[in-house]
Amino acid sequence: MKKKVLQLIMSIFIILFFIFGIGPLMDNLPFIKPMITFIEDRNIDASALYYTEIEEFSEADIFMNNTMDYQPKKLLNNNKNN
Repeated sequence: MKKKVLQLIMSIFIILFFIFGIGPLMDNLPFIKPMITFIEDRNIDASALYYTEIEEFSEADIFMNNTMDYQPKKLLNNNKNN
């Protein structure tokens, strides 16, 4: 019984560490910071489940889809055809 209670307490601690420790550190990562700035500038409630009525969300969705589809690629050979 004590072992299970200890495991529960440790599990809760680990979850809280990720929420309040690791999570805030990730806010400054270069690929996350633009999204955070966009959300804060437009006062979007990021905890909402659906964004269907927010115009900015559709713009952000298009931007993120384009970012994922058209990522910069490193050229293996410059002027490959030359």
